[in-house]
Amino acid sequence: MPDVIASDPNDDWNWNVELGVQWAWREQLLAELDGRPIGFVQIIDPAQEESHYWGDCAPDLAAIDIWIGEPDCLGQGHGTRIMRLAIARCFADPRVAAVLVDPLAGNVRARRFYAKLGFQEIGPRRFGLDDCMVMRLDRKNWRD
Repeated sequence: MPDVIASDPNDDWNWNVELGVQWAWREQLLAELDGRPIGFVQIIDPAQEESHYWGDCAPDLAAIDIWIGEPDCLGQGHGTRIMRLAIARCFADPRVAAVLVDPLAGNVRARRFYAKLGFQEIGPRRFGLDDCMVMRLDRKNWRD
């Protein structure tokens, strides 16, 4: 969908290949509503991720990417529920001290969404061609 592409306009995820590859540092999850796929979540260990997208990271972090792909499912609270489940999944591992996200800096709606979940802005960072805002949720600030 166009809004999903707009959330990451400069990267080609090569979905046909990547969805079939399993890595110890990555978990890919399909979000469904009544058996209908509506979104996708990726949880990674940024210290182990092979491209080192996040740079040098502590070994006690997780990072989440989320997409809601169906337009009729936007603004319905599904993203909040999916993120809460993904965060809980990250913190189920006692070694994870914090979760990272990296919305586009100009995506004010996404930044507000993450802030409502407890993420705090760490600062801007350029990932490839994209200006992003790195946000972090520490375990101690997590409210399930």
